Amino acid sequence: MYKLVLFDLDGTLLPLDIEVFVKNYFVSITDFFQDVVDPQVFLHNLKQSTRAMARNQGDTVNEEVFMKNFLPAVGRERDFMYPRFQLYYEKEFPKLKEYAGFSPWAQESVTEVLNKGYPIVLATNPLFPRMATVERMSWARISQYPWSMITTYENSRRCKPNVQYYQDICRRMGVQAKECLMIGNDVQEDIVAGTLGMDTFLVTDHLIDRGNPSYHPGHQGTLPELAHFMKEMPQYSPQGC
Repeated sequence: MYKLVLFDLDGTLLPLDIEVFVKNYFVSITDFFQDVVDPQVFLHNLKQSTRAMARNQGDTVNEEVFMKNFLPAVGRERDFMYPRFQLYYEKEFPKLKEYAGFSPWAQESVTEVLNKGYPIVLATNPLFPRMATVERMSWARISQYPWSMITTYENSRRCKPNVQYYQDICRRMGVQAKECLMIGNDVQEDIVAGTLGMDTFLVTDHLIDRGNPSYHPGHQGTLPELAHFMKEMPQYSPQGC
């Protein structure tokens, strides 16, 4: 049926309210850097540089887009800031776990797909470094699985909802869009993959729908319903599409 299954992370495999999480992330990282960058300057340029990543058209990886915007704006050099960012993601970022939940149904969905032999990709919006992404994966208890790809800001040149983000994954994984299933909770960022011909499953537990543009998923349901959907999938066959 499919040759590749893609999973979103935040709000999909990792239950959370993204607005609450991001708000507390901004407070956490701004406080951590307040001794070296004015908090208002830091937060403003963190948001601006994140928006720059979201507009990335593929000339370089998201990490470079972020740093080329952020470092000059806060008046700090790469050699100074990189170790500080690493320390933040090692020491402080894990504390944000209190704003996330856990669903055994999400874990079961991934297990079912793997048991049936499908390659899997963690198609989380690549605005975070790998350290932060793997940390959030550990909260969802899915970091131990054999992911064929995890999209992070170090290895991605575009972001959701740009459909080229999904095209890049297909190209790198050697599949066509019509051979893929994308699973996510965000209509505009995840279900947009359907415009390329991907099948889609909208997870409704922490549904995000801004209304416009509107996309219609091929399937939808709660995390328990997603797990049931996975159980009903056929065994993986490379010639299945």
